Amino acid sequence: MDNNASKQEDNIPSLAALSSAMRLLQRYEFKNNHGEWIRAVKPNLGPGIAERIWEALKTTDENIDVCHSLKNELRSALSDLLGDFGILAMPIVPGPPPKLRTEPTTLEVFRAKAFSLLSVAGVSGFCQVSIPLGMYEDLPVAVSLVAKHGCDGFLLNFVEILYKNLELS
Repeated sequence: MDNNASKQEDNIPSLAALSSAMRLLQRYEFKNNHGEWIRAVKPNLGPGIAERIWEALKTTDENIDVCHSLKNELRSALSDLLGDFGILAMPIVPGPPPKLRTEPTTLEVFRAKAFSLLSVAGVSGFCQVSIPLGMYEDLPVAVSLVAKHGCDGFLLNFVEILYKNLELS
């Protein structure tokens, strides 16, 4: 695969937009739920987390209505796609995990790609479960299953049946 095709695969605009909406919604909700406490207590937070927390506290409600509209549209589209008994299978992470001491810029790129995948269930409010499948080249392999909002029991029953069938194989 050529380098341009690889870059294009890694940058799916709709998933990137979904990820941005999820981050804005999370920051906005975090600020509204915990902002006063953070400002009053000023807890000692580790690097990476402290920066994200203070960034969340600076969040305004600008574009929040657009994010809520996106959330409603995504939930509707996924509901239509999956119905009551559909399951969406997707990767959990965008590739091999970053190595220890990975430079922050590379780590942020990985985090952004991971957020793109997490944002499907995160923004829609659909239920999601991750299933470890084993190892490949000394790295863990897993799949994520997503089902309609409110179908948690259905998804867990499916996973239990899947597990029993794989166990018998």
